[in-house]
Amino acid sequence: LPLAAERGMAVIVNRPFRQGALTRQLEGETLPDWAAEIGAGTWAQFILKFILSHPSVTVAIPATTSVEHVRENLLAATGPLPDAAMRDQMAAYVRDL
Repeated sequence: LPLAAERGMAVIVNRPFRQGALTRQLEGETLPDWAAEIGAGTWAQFILKFILSHPSVTVAIPATTSVEHVRENLLAATGPLPDAAMRDQMAAYVRDL
């Protein structure tokens, strides 16, 4: 990502949920209370907000066929996005699960 930023290159994050494997892995884990600060009410929104907030990321393509998931994913584009400090907090939280 730093190289892309340095060179002004677009970054597309394709299938960030790894065909549902990542969200299934987090299923049953408690979303942190502070996720509400950025409007993330689900793990999918938490993940997408983490990705979309990185300054080097141009777009994320979750690749879903479920209308329910499309609606859920679209909510990740609303409200505040995490800053660098919160992205670090998010990564640490998931890493420690």
